[in-house]
Parts: sequence; structure tokens; C-alpha cells
Amino acid sequence: MEQINQDNYFEDLLTKYEKLVFSICYRMTNNYFDAQDLTQETFFSVYRVIESFDKKNEKAYITRITTNKCLDHLKKAERRTIPSGDEELERGSPPVDSAENQVMEIVVMEQLEKCCNKLKEPYKTIAFEYFYKGKTAKEIAIQKNVNLHTVQTQIGRVRKVLKKLWQEETK
Repeated sequence: MEQINQDNYFEDLLTKYEKLVFSICYRMTNNYFDAQDLTQETFFSVYRVIESFDKKNEKAYITRITTNKCLDHLKKAERRTIPSGDEELERGSPPVDSAENQVMEIVVMEQLEKCCNKLKEPYKTIAFEYFYKGKTAKEIAIQKNVNLHTVQTQIGRVRKVLKKLWQEETK
């Protein structure tokens, strides 16, 4: 019975903080697919420690895990690349203003739509619903009247294909 309560609590946390966690990951990595992966890793970490979690300051706790995951990811990525002189200059530049940020978000969403359009059914629909419209796997499963696990599997497959398409598109 205790496991059911923990699972319900975890689902509540996921529903409540999924968009926040994703937005933190996206802002820190500036990569849609890395943000998706890091969001998933964050909630795996939360799930692993849910038994010992005291249920106080959950938002701060989850955002701290998120930030740490992103920082670890960025450190690993930094070690894999050798920065050019231009990249060194960009690191010292001030944060992007909100108008430029909005334009970048529009560009990202247009590229995402373009990549989604290259997929075949049922993956095309899954990609649009999950990545473009921001629906959860559970919402998609209910809407399509299919098993949640089926949708989760399709999302995993779509993520791999979209990652490849995205890399080709942004070369």
C-alpha cells in the first residue's frame, strides 16, 4: 500500500513540475532534446529518492536536482568540445533579451515542426502531440485510447529519430 501512495505522490510531482523542470533544462542547455533527456533524468532521480523525501520544499528540491543534472551535462559537453575564440567571447556576453529569446523559441518550434512532418504515422502524430503541443504521454494515451506503455515506447522511438533529424536540420 505504501508503494501506491509513493507512486501517486510521484505522479503528482511529475504533473506539477514537469513543465518547470523542462524549461529550466531548456534554458540551461539551449537544446530541446537534451532538455527532454535531462527532464527525464531529473524525475528518475526524484523517483529513486522518493521514499526518503520529506515532502517539504518540493519545488526547491526538484529545481536543485534539475540544476545539478544540467550542470553535470554541461560539464561533460564542455569536456567533449574545444571552444573556438568566438565561443569564448560569447560566454562572456550578457543574457539574451526576451524579444530575442521569443524569436529563438519560434525558430526552434518551426524546426521541430519541420522535423515532425518528416515522420510517418503513428510517430508523426505522437511527435506533434508530445514535443510540439506539450501533451503528456498519459494525455496522448487517453486521447488515442491506447495503452500508456505503448505511447511511452513510441515517444522513445520518436525522440531518437527526431534527434537525428534535428542534427541534420541544424548542420
